[in-house]
Parts: sequence; structure tokens; C-alpha cells
Amino acid sequence: MLKDINQVFAVKELALKDMDLLPETPEKVIYVVTATQEKSKNFFYIGFTSNLRKKFKKHNREVEFEFLKKIGYQINIFWVVLPKGITQREAQAVEMCYKRALEPKLNDEQNSLFKIQAEESKKQFEDWEQWRYEYLKKQIENWEQSGDDKDTIIKKIWELCKEPFGDKRLNSVAP
Repeated sequence: MLKDINQVFAVKELALKDMDLLPETPEKVIYVVTATQEKSKNFFYIGFTSNLRKKFKKHNREVEFEFLKKIGYQINIFWVVLPKGITQREAQAVEMCYKRALEPKLNDEQNSLFKIQAEESKKQFEDWEQWRYEYLKKQIENWEQSGDDKDTIIKKIWELCKEPFGDKRLNSVAP
């Protein structure tokens, strides 16, 4: 009977920037790469290896991890050291369970740097649209407080919204 849960498995964590501190020992591990920005944490990749440091020196998703880092994500590696004596087949079954449960974005071969860039651009555009909405809402409140009637406000909204995306008033303070 086991006396310590650490005899079954151990979970460890390290920032990707510190990958030179990854263990070199030949331990079978399931690893999870996460990306955190503000309060949002995403699972980006899950894999199995018997040498974590060697794997990350030549990881097939290194470009994607670097891109995420450049746009402000904190990239971390979590890994579970599997029990000694576990077979390759058993370890891969555990890996598949993690993949099904956590649905990492970069394990699917169709997902790549381009998809991450597109998602980031979409997020930035949505943030910008939200900013425009808040700006317009504030303008309407100001017009109402200054005593403009509804027809005048509607005309002002129309004029403001007709302005191109590059307009200085709507874009100069945008996030």
C-alpha cells in the first residue's frame, strides 16, 4: 500500500522562459503548456515525453509559444511525472484523457500560428468595437444632458458613425 500520494504522481510547474531548468532525467511525463493573460488561462498544448528538457529544446510548437509570449501571454509548463513502470501505451492513454478533457488549442494539426494570430486580431477588434460603443454611449449621454432633442441626437449619431475607421475622434483614444 502506498503511504504517500507523491509515490503515485507529482505535479510540477515552470515558466517557459526558465526552460533551461527543466529536468534532464529520463522520466515519463504528461506535460501541459498554458498561456495566461490577465485573468484568462488557456490550455494550448498537451504532450507525452520521456525527456522534458530535450522535448522543449526542439518543440514542434515553439513558434506558436514564442508568438504568444510576444503578445503578452505568460507561458507555463505543467507536468505530471508518471509512476515508474508505466508502459508507453498506458502513458499515451493518460495523455489522450487529458487532451479530451482540456481540449488544448494547438494539439489539433489544423491549429497553428495563423489561427492564434487570427484569434488575437479578432479579440483586439472586439475590444476596439466595445470601446467605440462606450464612446458613443458617453457622447449620447453628453448630448442628452446638454438638452439636445432626440432628432438632433439621432443626426449626431449618424454623422459620428459615418466617419471612417481611421477618424481621429473615434480612434485616437482607442485601446
